[in-house]
Amino acid sequence: MPGIEVAGVADANQEAAAAGAEAVGARSYPSYEALVSSEEVDVIDACLPTAMHRDLALRVAGDGKHLILEKPIARMLEDADQMLSAFEESEGRLFVGHVVRFFPEYVRMKEMIEAGDLGTIGVARTSRRSPFLRGWNDWYADWRQSGGVLVDLVIHDFDFLRWCFGEVERVYARGVMGREYNRLDYALTTLRFEDGQIAHVEGHWSYPAPFEYSIEVAGSKGLVTADSADAPPLRLLTNDDSAGGSPNVAAGKSPYRAELEHFVRCLETGEEPVVSSHDAREALRISLAAIESVQTGEPVTLGGRA
Repeated sequence: MPGIEVAGVADANQEAAAAGAEAVGARSYPSYEALVSSEEVDVIDACLPTAMHRDLALRVAGDGKHLILEKPIARMLEDADQMLSAFEESEGRLFVGHVVRFFPEYVRMKEMIEAGDLGTIGVARTSRRSPFLRGWNDWYADWRQSGGVLVDLVIHDFDFLRWCFGEVERVYARGVMGREYNRLDYALTTLRFEDGQIAHVEGHWSYPAPFEYSIEVAGSKGLVTADSADAPPLRLLTNDDSAGGSPNVAAGKSPYRAELEHFVRCLETGEEPVVSSHDAREALRISLAAIESVQTGEPVTLGGRA
């Protein structure tokens, strides 16, 4: 990216740090502390296991630096609140990478919803499917660290749906959390929004094929669908035979690059990001309510924004 220099790559695994640094022409370090004590750093881009987010975020905020953090913001809501409070007192800013808001088909779908192209929205349905993930120390397999499929995977859909429809009133979920299924995870969550929309959100960490996702949103005027396994990116179905087809979707740029460019622009201009740190907290709150629902067998009332 023009105007951006990767100053260093830090990793407790020094071989990984060296390989990452070589790939981007930077220097390698064994820790965050070693990196910032040796380099002039403005922004930290952190890709750590979720349970480690809070401790790093508090150090970065204390150092007055900016932090770009992969979703989810934290494993527990109390951790997220500490992080938000720390950055309120810091010269640095916190950005959380809910990258679905930068996928062209999702951006176009939200534009259609806001423009009224689908009429009054009644229901949405999403599915996000992947094989079980492997990571350092097998941390995904410990739901106390990862939160399982509800915190690590379908939080993407919780965030996007809340972006489109507003605050969630009630959450009901069923899943296999807490059972031993040989490293598989599955959950189905129903969200009811304050304005009346219903969403069904499905998440797999048991999919015997490459990662896929799909979404459909139905309103009084029509239904729009997107499926990563199909082309074109979007399909619009209506009762009017002369309408419908494939809505135009901007393409060509990686959503991950678009996300980083957006965060950098926010730092340069002072503008607010598309996804705020509070948005990231609210997505986590929905995920944790879904976990509670799975554990209790009962719906959880959120009552909108906290």
